[in-house]
Order: sequence, then C-alpha cells, then structure tokens
Amino acid sequence: MIDSLTRVIQASLLQLRWLSVTAMVLGALVSPLLLGPSDLMIRLLVYAGVVSLVNLGFQLADSTLGAAEAPRFFSPCVQLSFDLLAWGGYIFLSGGATNPLISLFLPLVAIGALILTPRQAWLLALGAILIYSFLWYFYVPLHIADFARAGTLHLFGMWLVFALSAVLVVGFILQLSSGIRRRDRELTAAREQAIRDDWLITLGSQAAGAAHELGTPLASLNVLADDLLDDGRLPPALAADVQAMKTEIRRCKETLSQLTARAAQALVGQAPTQPAVDWLRRLLEVWQSRHPALAVAWNLGRNLNDHLLPADVALEQALTHLLDNARKAGASRIQVRADVERDWLVVGIQDDGRGMPPAALDAFARRQPPDSAGGLGVGLLLGRAAIERRGGSLTFNAVGGGSAEGRGTLVELRLPLAATATDDEAPPTHSTEVRHGG
Repeated sequence: MIDSLTRVIQASLLQLRWLSVTAMVLGALVSPLLLGPSDLMIRLLVYAGVVSLVNLGFQLADSTLGAAEAPRFFSPCVQLSFDLLAWGGYIFLSGGATNPLISLFLPLVAIGALILTPRQAWLLALGAILIYSFLWYFYVPLHIADFARAGTLHLFGMWLVFALSAVLVVGFILQLSSGIRRRDRELTAAREQAIRDDWLITLGSQAAGAAHELGTPLASLNVLADDLLDDGRLPPALAADVQAMKTEIRRCKETLSQLTARAAQALVGQAPTQPAVDWLRRLLEVWQSRHPALAVAWNLGRNLNDHLLPADVALEQALTHLLDNARKAGASRIQVRADVERDWLVVGIQDDGRGMPPAALDAFARRQPPDSAGGLGVGLLLGRAAIERRGGSLTFNAVGGGSAEGRGTLVELRLPLAATATDDEAPPTHSTEVRHGG
C-alpha cells in the first residue's frame, strides 16, 4: 500500500520535470522576441534538450526497474535536487539572479517540504539558497537590445513565474493528495478484509474441529445401523427407518469428506480445472437428488463445454448455499441459467420465494456477519468470501415473483474461467434445459 504512494510521488516528479523542460523550451523560443537577436536561444534549447534526455533516462529506468527495485537516484530528495540544479544551470545561462525565473526555486523547496523528511527538506532549502547566492555573482549576462523595455519585461516575468509557481504547487499537491486518499482507501479495504478473514478462519477452525469430533460417532452409528439391518428380528417398518438413517449418515460423512477435501486444496494452493458444464451439471444433479420435490430447471449455454473452471469444494459449497437459501425462502420453482461472457462464467439463479430479509441484505451489503438469531447468512457470507477470493463476484436483486407470499430473488454469480478446452477434451454441446422435481 505504501509502495503505491511512492509510485505516485515518482510519477509526479517525472511529470513535473517534463513541465520544466517545456517551460525551458518556451523560454528559449520567446527570448529573441523579448530580448532581441542573440545566441541565447540556441544554448537554452541545447540545455533543455540535455535535461529532457536525462529525464527520459529516468523514465525508462523507472518503467524497467519499478519503484521497489529502483536505485537510490530515484529517491525524491535526489530528484528534487536534480531539478534545482537543472533550473540553476538554465538560469546561469540566461542572466543569473536578474532572470525572474529564479523564483522557480521556491515551488521546488515547497514541494520538498511536503514530501521529504525534515532533514532532507532543510538541506534542499539550503541548497536553493546557495545556488541563488552563487547566481547573484556568477552568470552569463544577457544582451538586451532595448533597455527601456527591461523593467517592464522583468515585472512581466515575475508575474509569469508567480502564476506558474502557483499552478505547479497546487497541481502537485492535489495529485499527491489524491494518491494519499487512494492509499488510505486501500489500507482501509485491506484492514476490513483482514478482519473478515480472521472471522472466516475462526469459523473454518470450528468446522474442522467439528469434522474431527463427528467422525467417530458417525462411524459408530453406521456400524450400529448395519447391525440392526442384519438382525432378522427387526420389523420391516423399523428397517425402512434404519435404512433412511443410514442414508442421512452417509450424507453427513460426505459433508465431512468435503471439509477434508477443502483443507487439502488449501494446502495445495490450486484447485484442479474441469469443464464448466460438467461441474455445473454434476452439482445441480446432486442438489436436485437431495430435494426431489422442488422443481428445478437449468439452461446451460452452448459455450460452457469449451471452457475450463478451477472449481473446488468451496465454490461448490457456495453455489449449494445459494440453492439452499432459495429453498428456505419458500420457493416452489428455481431457474438456473449459465453462460459465458468473454472470460467469465455467469450463473443466474432465480426463484419465486419470499426473497431475502432486509436485515440479511443489509448485512450482505456491509460485508458483516449476519444476526445469529435470524438463522440466515452464515453460509452465504462464507460462499461470498470463497467466490471473491477466486476473483469472482456475487450480487443479489429483488424481482417480482410468482409467489403470493412475496417477491423472488435473482442471484448472479460471476467466476473467472481458467482456460479454453480443446476440441478433443470436450465435444461441443448445445443449450439444453433440464427439468426435475414436481
């Protein structure tokens, strides 16, 4: 974050020097009109060309090395000292202390006081005073053809330098202030992200602990259920209940396996890629098998099979939570549409339920943990964090639904695609709509 401010200062100093070179060139070009014919214009133009070449070298080195690897001559103190010497040489060639442009030392000192350390700022001010004193006695004198105009030209030059100094100081300070505000926003966002990550890590630790503690009891329950089913004395009615209990135990064990897989992927650092259409279809079919009474329709775009997605367990859980929220909101029908927009997978989930409560939407917008009494939002917040960590986004929009109890909700999930699959990896497919449930 601090490096961003260093980049702003470096770019501002380079732009300031290009403005100085422009002013040097303009001063050289108008010198014959103000002072009469002489060789002043040629030597000032040559000097301005040398300064511009030096600044071009600074800019090329800055773009090649960057602020983090830049040598010491990129420090603001060295840069402003060079500007002071550059203007000192220019004024030496054009009349010394009699040249009104000598007042340009002052905005350089003011900028130094703004961005340098106190010691460096005082050294820069002392350097400006010494150069000014030197130019009082040593300089290339000007040959003025019309001495009657000398006083008027000097006053006009003082006004021009004052106006130029005011513009330079205000422009530099505004640009620097904008960089500081941008850095403060980045610091604030990073601090908030750290707080959210700490909260998510706490939840993740609790989930890992729960998975460890529940593993042994579930295994014991599964063994007991098998023993009951093997017992010939078990009534048929109870056998069906025990079989249903085994199914729920198997689902719990699958959930624990997903938690373990998520931890393994976090250690590896990268999820395996797979065709986006296969990932979506498998996830929707699994969710539909758990809720066969709910009508779910999905439309998968024809371009999905040509793209790969780095899908992991966290993303699967995020999409599952979105579908679960629609079911909990009393939806009688869920529509899922997925397609590719440039390099993004866009998934829209629309339901006709009651919609999200205003408190949950407000907590979602403010990126805060939801009210625990409401029973909504924890999985949603975890899913959003998983999506945003992979460069995606999640948005909610209220829509007019077909439910008599309230409005429906349209959720848009955007995920960056990993790559484009080759033809032999995934054959082309067409847009299809699959309907399940009652």
